[in-house]
Order: sequence, then structure tokens, then C-alpha cells
Amino acid sequence: MKGMKQNQSQTTRRNRWGMAGVSVAVMLGLALVVSIMLNREDVPVVTYTPQTQGTAENTPPTAQAGHDPVTIPKIELPGESNVKADMIGLVVYQGNIYTQTGTQITPEIAKQLRGDKLGRSKSGITEWSSSDDYTELASTIGEMDIFTVKGYDVDFRIMSYMEHDGEVYAELYEHLNGITVAKGEDIIGKLNLMGNMTSVKWQDFDSWNMGENKLHELSGDAAVQAFVEALYEAKPVAAEPLFEQGIYETGSGEQKFLYIQLQDGTEVQLRLFKGGQYVRYANAPVFFQLEAEAFTTLWELMEE
Repeated sequence: MKGMKQNQSQTTRRNRWGMAGVSVAVMLGLALVVSIMLNREDVPVVTYTPQTQGTAENTPPTAQAGHDPVTIPKIELPGESNVKADMIGLVVYQGNIYTQTGTQITPEIAKQLRGDKLGRSKSGITEWSSSDDYTELASTIGEMDIFTVKGYDVDFRIMSYMEHDGEVYAELYEHLNGITVAKGEDIIGKLNLMGNMTSVKWQDFDSWNMGENKLHELSGDAAVQAFVEALYEAKPVAAEPLFEQGIYETGSGEQKFLYIQLQDGTEVQLRLFKGGQYVRYANAPVFFQLEAEAFTTLWELMEE
């Protein structure tokens, strides 16, 4: 489900975890993952200040100057049915839309982190749904129990959870819209990285793109710590202009993936872009531009 178009102008990238989740749902016949359909103008658009771009070929995308905050509007529910869309897995809770995220959990960890039950999701949201269908706990995931997640604010993260024949199937959903981001901590801080990292692995773009899943242990605790600290203070940059400049088309040698294991057993995935020292988490339409030294030091540790 996270293997969708980041933007209608971008090349579709397949996310292996997301596809695995869909495969489980299809196999069980217990959850239907479909799409919410949003017009391009209904997709969350962040505010930003345009700047003049260089004309040289292959110039990496650059952020606007300053630390101006980026506002991610609340996702507006469609007023009419059968409108075009990007696909996304979602659950409606207390009037907010929680979407699939960039943090993974194993069945064992899901059982440990399962908090208070919030209710049971309802199926029925499809590409033909209108705003009348977006009632409390409406979803694209079928009928599953919805819980809080221990150690995380319910306004940020919830969990779908199901047991079938002794097997646990769970996934995290996060509320990453209707917020203003002044620095990286406003999103990354919610993940509880600081002081809770137990291991860090990385994967190059080619391995990720081909589904090879060749992960490498990352040494250098000081460099990792400096990177995370810089990420908390990083400058938010609106995603739309970077999409238009082709940041996702840089490909091999310019993108890497970082997998940070936390003490509670969750694993956070970050996508790194060498040109511009950018980091992106999940599907939130915002990038974070890090201080160059912290980013470059970590990047060089990932060179083979």
C-alpha cells in the first residue's frame, strides 16, 4: 500500500512491506485494502515560498532559505464519489484520517505494544465513497480491532490488530496531516528515536528497488547520534517543488534507506537523498534538510 505514486507526476515505487501486507489481506480474505480517491487539488498541499532555481543540468533540488514552517493541511474528505486518487490505506478516528506509515512492527511486538481498544474498524471506503461514508472508524482495511499504541500519543499513532488461527496481523497508522512543521522534531520526535535506538541498518537504492533486501549493519554510534540530533533540528521543506524537480528520479548512488530499530521493537524507515541532504519519513508531504556535516558523515559510512 505504500508502493503508490508519491505524486501523480512521479514514477510508481513499490514498497515491499506494503505489498506483503496486501498479500496477507488477500490470502486471508479478511481485509479489503482499497483506495481513497482524491483529486490532485485535494491532496494535502504544503505551503512554501518559491525560489529561483539554477539552470545547470543535473542540479540537485534545493530548499528555500530560512526556517519557515511547513503547513500540512488536514486531509479533506471528498464531497462527491468516483473522483480520481492516489491509493492509500487509512482509518478514520475522531474525525482525523490516519494513514499507513514508515514504521514497522513484528507480530510479537504488536502484541506487546497493543494498548486500549478504541473500537472496530468498518469496511466500505472505496474509490466511490463520498464524505457521508467517512464515519467514525470507517476504513479501507476491512473489519479489524483498533488500539492505542503503548508509549505513543493516540493523536499521532494507532494500531490495527487481528488474530487468526493463532497468528497476529497488525499495522501502524499515523496522523500526519492538519499539522504545522517548524523543524524535524515536530514529526521525527513523535517516533521516540532519541535515546531509544538499539541498532541501525542501511540499504542502497538498487537493493531496495529490486526487492533484494540487502541490509548492512551501520557502525559509528557517534555519527548516528549526530545524525538524529541534526534530524530533530532539520529544516522542513515542502515536498511538491522537490517532486517537480525530480528528486525521486535521482536513483542509484543518490538515495539510501535507513532502518532504525528502537528499544520497544518498532523499526523506523527513513529515505535519504544525497543531493541537498534531505530525509523523508513516511508519506507526509515534507522533506527535512539536514546540516551538511552530520548528513555527509553518516552517508560516507554507508559507502561500500
